[in-house]
Amino acid sequence: MQSIDASESATFDLRRRVLVVAAGALRGALSAQLQAEGFEVQDTDDAQAVVATIRAWRPDLVLVDEVLPGRSGRQVVLSLRAHGDTFAVPVAGVLTDVSVLNVLQWLRVGTTDIWRFPFSRDVATRTRALIDECDRSQVQLGRVKARLLAWTARAKLSGTVTTHAGTPFEGRATFVDGELKAAQFGSLSGEKALEQIIEIEDGAVSWEDAALTQPAAPVVAPSGYRVRVLVVEDDPTIRMMLTRQLEASHYLVEAAVDGQTGLQLANQKPWDIIVADLDLPKLDGWGLLRALKADVSLREIAVMLLSAHEGEVDTLKAARSGARAYLKKSGRSKQMLDAVSLLASPRARAWDALSERRETRVELRAMGPLWLLRTLAELDCSGRLELEDALGRYELVISQGHLLDATAQTGSLRVQGLVALEELLASRGEGRFVFQKLEPHEGARWLYEVLDEACEARRRAEQRHLGDAATRPGKLFLNEELALLFARRANVAELKVLDAVRLRPVDLRALAALAVLPVPEVEIALAELMRRGVLATEA
Repeated sequence: MQSIDASESATFDLRRRVLVVAAGALRGALSAQLQAEGFEVQDTDDAQAVVATIRAWRPDLVLVDEVLPGRSGRQVVLSLRAHGDTFAVPVAGVLTDVSVLNVLQWLRVGTTDIWRFPFSRDVATRTRALIDECDRSQVQLGRVKARLLAWTARAKLSGTVTTHAGTPFEGRATFVDGELKAAQFGSLSGEKALEQIIEIEDGAVSWEDAALTQPAAPVVAPSGYRVRVLVVEDDPTIRMMLTRQLEASHYLVEAAVDGQTGLQLANQKPWDIIVADLDLPKLDGWGLLRALKADVSLREIAVMLLSAHEGEVDTLKAARSGARAYLKKSGRSKQMLDAVSLLASPRARAWDALSERRETRVELRAMGPLWLLRTLAELDCSGRLELEDALGRYELVISQGHLLDATAQTGSLRVQGLVALEELLASRGEGRFVFQKLEPHEGARWLYEVLDEACEARRRAEQRHLGDAATRPGKLFLNEELALLFARRANVAELKVLDAVRLRPVDLRALAALAVLPVPEVEIALAELMRRGVLATEA
């Protein structure tokens, strides 16, 4: 560290200590700048040593790079928030990607501030200002909402963040010069709405440099695609009312009187939407939802849960459990029909574009990979499907309903054929389908047939591996390369389970205790990590 003249001592506060957790050029650049400005600095790229270093050295601020050798920066922040003696230290994430989605992901794990690299502001001034703010307000100890509001105020943001746009879970929050001016989520408004918007993860997030305070109008599903809706309701009056209302809106509708019958019917036809009561006999709505999400052929059906009660807790639980909408039984049909229309729109729009042979934007999270591939086969499409997600790229070439080629590149692993198709079925990526004139070559198989094989292979593998994982999570094999890629976009529960697995828990309850999560949330996260190949029962 450079020596400092006594005459300069009033300019520099030597008590300010900064720990730089970064790799490569960023580590050297940050350390050099801060040392030159009189800060005491330690730096490391060893993610495992951060907690011990903080305990021994007690820095005033920790700066964390987004990618470290063998671990993501978000996992480092999460580990700091898991210990009482490191919980209160302010942490700034240093990112190249400061999109609203990435910022929210970092704030959810406990980050105090977000800095963009390469830096556009003076690092030393920014460091002092953040340390002083945390000394005064202890903002680093606040909940996600408090840290988000503090970050928007520092950045003086103006615009609107929208989450789950075009769905019943859509939320909007508008900021002007860093101050929250309006927020709406369902019946909630203001800071209560903002808190719910932040809490619901696993959804698309967008930012507009404008004050878009009103939710988008519900999109009416085009008539070219007949949407199939299954109603599961034990009350005969409500069941008949829902069925008639949906049929009058030109949906193809069937009904079931209990959860078990609903699950049986779900296996018999290709449904787009299931509208289910929570309080069902034989198998309640939560149990039905879990069963649907456990099956590769059923998990992409959009599920709307209906309840006699309306509460923030159940809405959040529904979203985290994989439901796509949660409504109170109000007797008013418009709210239900609007929600069904929103859920139906992604598939209806894609169907119209594909049937008209137009290049089609694909969002697997909204429409489902299995539905998309079956639609491409049903419409005798010829062309190339190109997709990308956090783990890699996927490419499918088809001609007149025949599969010509399938490739999946996940990390450094490249697979083709049936295995590639299985990987694609687990993806929630985005991309496009481009029409091309292609002729099926001799021996090319029908896409329907290959899809059936891929679904059955994945179903058998999931049943076997998930059963083993739940009983012996400590024996799981961790793919370090995929774990690092996955951690960049994983939700908080998935990150916690990923870290807890490293500690070799003896059973599911021990895993839940290490992750500090309820068992159902651990099961959901564990299933996703297994499906994506991040965890496996064998090397």
